Amino acid sequence: MARASEPASQEAPSFAAFDAYVEQAMRAWRVPGMAIAIVRRDRVLHLRGYGVREEGKSGAVDADTVFAIGSNGKSFTAVTLGALEDGGAIDLRSPIVNTLPRFRMQDAYANDNVTFEDALGHRSGLATQSGLAAWYMFGANVEELVASVAHMPPARPFRAGFAYNNTMFAVAAAAASATTGLSYEELVRTKVLQPLRMTRSSSTLDITARGNVATPHAYVAGVPTPVPYHPVLGASAAGSINSTARDMARYVRMMMNGGTLDGVQVLRPETAARVQQLRHVFVDDEMMDMRQLIGALQEPGRITNLGYGLGLASMTYDGATYTLHGGGIDGMTSWMAWSPEDDIGFVALTNGGNIAVPAAMMFKAVRPLIGLPDDDVLARVEPLRSALTAGPSLPQVSERLPAIAPASALVGAYANRLGAFHITDGARIRLDRTGYEGALTHLSGGRYAVRWDNPALPVWAFDIELAADGSIGGLRGIGFDSTPWFAIDPVFTRQRDKR
Repeated sequence: MARASEPASQEAPSFAAFDAYVEQAMRAWRVPGMAIAIVRRDRVLHLRGYGVREEGKSGAVDADTVFAIGSNGKSFTAVTLGALEDGGAIDLRSPIVNTLPRFRMQDAYANDNVTFEDALGHRSGLATQSGLAAWYMFGANVEELVASVAHMPPARPFRAGFAYNNTMFAVAAAAASATTGLSYEELVRTKVLQPLRMTRSSSTLDITARGNVATPHAYVAGVPTPVPYHPVLGASAAGSINSTARDMARYVRMMMNGGTLDGVQVLRPETAARVQQLRHVFVDDEMMDMRQLIGALQEPGRITNLGYGLGLASMTYDGATYTLHGGGIDGMTSWMAWSPEDDIGFVALTNGGNIAVPAAMMFKAVRPLIGLPDDDVLARVEPLRSALTAGPSLPQVSERLPAIAPASALVGAYANRLGAFHITDGARIRLDRTGYEGALTHLSGGRYAVRWDNPALPVWAFDIELAADGSIGGLRGIGFDSTPWFAIDPVFTRQRDKR
C-alpha cells in the first residue's frame, strides 16, 4: 500500500476494467448518470462521466456536469467555519449562544454550552433529524429553523452520544452570519468555492440554469423517474452544494494536502486536521444505515473505528485512516473519501436515488490502488437491490377499518409550528409554502396516507383528531420511517373559516 512514507507510484494505472464495471453497475441498478474523480495529492488519476443527464435523453454526463451533493455539503460548512476561525472571526470551541443570543434549547445546560464543534459533530443532545420536516417539506427559513430548536425536546443528555441533525448546522451557520454580516451562501463562496476555483459549484440552484446539469431521478417501481431539484434553503448549511466531479477533485485534494491546493491556503494545516479528526466512534444504533452499508460492502474486520469528526465521517480501512461522507437529496446521491496515508481520494456523483452505488464504486476503485485484491463489491449487496430501488409505497394495514370521516370532510386549512397546508376537493393536499402536492388515500379508521406527486418525498399519513364537539379539530402527522418528522409539533390544527 502507498503510505505517507511510501510515495505512490507515478505510473498512471489503467481504469478500463473499472469503467466497464461502473457501466455494468449502472445498468443493473438503474442509475442514469454518474461522474467520478480519483485523485492523488498532487494530481488527478481518473476523471470522467458515465451515462446520461436524464433518463431517456441523449445528453451525456461528463466531468463538468452539475449534480447536487446533499450532505457532502456539510464538510463545506465545517471548512467555511474553520476558515473563519483561522481569520479570528469565530472560535469553534465557544458556545453558540455567545454569538447568537436568540438561540434557545430546552436543556438549559446545553443551551449555555453547545459549541460550533458540538453542532458540526452532531452532539447537541437533540434527536436524529429533529426539525427535518420544517425545512425539507414546509420550507422553513434559517430564522425559523433557529427558533424551532426551542421546541425540540432533547433525546439524550448533552454530548452523551451522536445523533445526526441538519438543523444544528443551520444554527451554526446562522451564528457565523451574525458575526460576519454575510449570508451562508456568501461565506461558503468566498471561503471555499472561489479560493479553490470551483467555478461550476454553488450553494444555490442558480447554477442549474447554466446548462450541462444532471436531472435528479427517484425510483418508481424500480424505474428511475425525473424529479425536480429540492431547494435546500433554511438548512443550506447542511446540504445545499451543487458541484461537478472536476470541482470536487480539487476540494478533495485540498483536504488531502492539509488545507492548501496550488499554493492557495483555505485552512491552516492544524484546522484541516481538527475538522477531519475522529471525535466519536459510532456505537449502539448510531448511524446504522451507513454502518450497515459499509459493513455489507467489505469483508468483516476490514473497516474499524467508523465514526465522526466535524461534518465528516472517519474510518480505518485496512490499517489506514480515511475521511469520508455520503450525500443524498431528492433523486441524487454522492460519496467521497480520501486518505493521505494511502495517497488516494475518490468522488462519485450520481443522479439516481440509491447511495449504495456510489459507495460501492469507492471501494471498487480504491482496493487495487492500495494493494487489495479486486472485488465485485456490489455483488455483496445484490440481495438488497430490489428493496433499494423499489421507490415509495403505502404502508401495509393489518386491519382495514371503515373511515370515521370521508376525505371530503377533511377539506380546509391546517397549521402548526412546522407549517401549513390545505386539503382540497378530490382528496388532494398542498403544502402552502413549498407547493408540494399529493393525494390522500384512506388506510384505516381515521388514518389517511399521503402519496406525494413527487416520488422522492417521504410517505406520510394523518390521523384525524376530533374536537370536543365531535367535529374534526385537526390532523396528527405520522411518519413511516425512523425520522421524527413531527417531533416539533405533531398536530396540525384546523383553521377557522375567516369569511
